Amino acid sequence: MQRLLTLAVFLLVVVATAAFSGLFAGGEWYQEMVQPSWNPPPLVMACVWAILYVLMAVSAWMVWNTMRSIAGTALGWWVVQLLLNVSWSWLYFGLNRTGYAQLIMGLWLAAVLLTIRAFRAIKPEAAGLMIPVAAWLFFVMLLNFTQWYVNGGGWHTVF
Repeated sequence: MQRLLTLAVFLLVVVATAAFSGLFAGGEWYQEMVQPSWNPPPLVMACVWAILYVLMAVSAWMVWNTMRSIAGTALGWWVVQLLLNVSWSWLYFGLNRTGYAQLIMGLWLAAVLLTIRAFRAIKPEAAGLMIPVAAWLFFVMLLNFTQWYVNGGGWHTVF
């Protein structure tokens, strides 16, 4: 029963992260942006993110359940990647700063890769669950770069 309770806590953490990130919706500004033809529809984006958030929660829960002393550091990277998730949403959708958001996206992807590395040392299966997160972030990073570029991106929009 305690294991299910801890899983529920990890699920709650990612749901809270998703909800907080969702406060910064694209709105009219995003709708007016030029979009690449390969930009997935909003429903696809929402479904993929929902699946990825569940994978994030389950992977962290798996690491937590090992009770190994190095799990704290690994879970620290997991928390960092969640914080960068919210930071990206705030910069991209909240402040419409696509250039800064691109930089945060790079840090976010790096944090996910470090999370995978740390999880692999503890529970390889947990690391495997985070691989789709990294792959999706790489795709989203390319999408965001393209959106930034086709909408007049330049160094002046970053700083």
